[in-house]
Amino acid sequence: MVIPLLILVLLAASAAITIFNAVKPKVSRAWMIALISALAAWLAFFVLRLYLPLDFALPPWKPDALFYSAPSLAINYENWPYAVSLVTLCTAVILTDSTRSFLPSSPDSWAGAIAITALNLVGLLAGDPLTLMFAWVVIDTIEFIHLYQNRPERNTDAGLAGFLSVRILSVIALAAGTVAGWKTLPAFGLAQIPQNAGIYFLLAAGLRLGVLPLNLPALNSRTAKQGSALLIRLAPVASSLALIARLPEGFLPAKSSLHTLLLVLASIAALYASAMWLTGKSQHETLPFWIVALASFAITCALNDRAETSRVWGVALLLSGGVLFLFDPPIRRIRFLPLLGLIGLSALPYTLAASGWNGLLGEKFTLSGAVMLLSHALLVLGFIRHAFEISGTVTGLEKHARITYPLGLILIVQTIIIIGLAGWPGILTLGVWWASLASLALTLLGTFLYRKWAARLPLSSIANNLPFFRLWNFLLKSFQQVLSLRWLYQAFAWLLERFAALVGLVNQIMDSEGGILWSLVFLAVLITLFLSGVTP
Repeated sequence: MVIPLLILVLLAASAAITIFNAVKPKVSRAWMIALISALAAWLAFFVLRLYLPLDFALPPWKPDALFYSAPSLAINYENWPYAVSLVTLCTAVILTDSTRSFLPSSPDSWAGAIAITALNLVGLLAGDPLTLMFAWVVIDTIEFIHLYQNRPERNTDAGLAGFLSVRILSVIALAAGTVAGWKTLPAFGLAQIPQNAGIYFLLAAGLRLGVLPLNLPALNSRTAKQGSALLIRLAPVASSLALIARLPEGFLPAKSSLHTLLLVLASIAALYASAMWLTGKSQHETLPFWIVALASFAITCALNDRAETSRVWGVALLLSGGVLFLFDPPIRRIRFLPLLGLIGLSALPYTLAASGWNGLLGEKFTLSGAVMLLSHALLVLGFIRHAFEISGTVTGLEKHARITYPLGLILIVQTIIIIGLAGWPGILTLGVWWASLASLALTLLGTFLYRKWAARLPLSSIANNLPFFRLWNFLLKSFQQVLSLRWLYQAFAWLLERFAALVGLVNQIMDSEGGILWSLVFLAVLITLFLSGVTP
């Protein structure tokens, strides 16, 4: 009963803020309701850590004959770290968003952040595939509405069509995996996914994360720097990552061609996304690359039959990224706080991500492992670079914001440390020590080269100094356009327009003077087809 109660408390708080703001607006009251409800959920999830695992059965689906199992919610060692990370991110958003309390839209933003967290918790804590499917549909609808209202270009909807297409395909893949799993194990839960359903669930999660296939629908909203907008981008990622952590061992033969293909695609996605993360202009513009890179790490762990180790990379995606992305506006006195996010990303021995090396490298060190090692070093380098290059300073904050703003970032760092110490049994480990040292060495080498040469490089004349720069620049841009799948989205939108034009033409013909004649012709054709199938 505790699990649905926490979700209902968050939804009730969101509704209360909305109602109070409509009847008698008061920013301080709305902020206190949001903060108290988020902190209560944050503390409750840490208390639940002592009683794992927990299950709660929801009212059965209707009609009963169509479904094998009743909907349920469950919290265990696979999804508890993501639930804590999501609630922590929500609480940090409310604390850091106090710098924008002067905006009239702030109460609505806080209410939306809490509601988004509650709805994504349903998908994150789903105990069966049907509950997860229902949650994904609701979450996708909300995210689509948000992207539609904040799309930068009002005249083109190709990106939105692509987003919707990918999400629909992911739900279809989840449904296909559910049906395949029912044939082997009726009424199975997500804690006991059959092996024949694992590949479908992996594709469903990979599509939503933008890894399988690699696609980067750059749908950055105009308010991407606000905490609530960041939450709506990161929260849906958690349920997909939690699904990856539950995948069974051996769902895909290690020596099969499909396994090799998926491992190659995940390696390419990780290397490309980490390189773009390092070279991007700002942390906000490169947010999609951050998600794809660490999601590729998680998928690689599942392909190496160590799906449980993917949790550390998922937590790093949410929390380490949250520290960096929420450091806006930047304040000079606390510029060191984003660097503390490296505790969850560095993967040094006895840190949060140390246990992730086993899943990332597999049993044997292969070319894929080398690519992942290099990708990790590029991610760390990019994190350091973005943390140091955050520009601008803010002065004149209100007194309460001077306290709550750094507290939000400290809360995330504190959660990283707690999960790294006691997130689940066996998390505190040495890991693959040589891999962490190799990544550290590559990071230090990259930092040295940047300080020695790259920082002094005349970027304005780089085309004249580097050979074949224009060729490589053209190839890179072409590669980005192909990977973004924008061409596919535009083709899909074109097909929809042609179909709509055809439907409009048919309606015009049927509404014209000859419409009755055409109706009689169609009726005659149908009667002929019907009679042709009747035997005397």
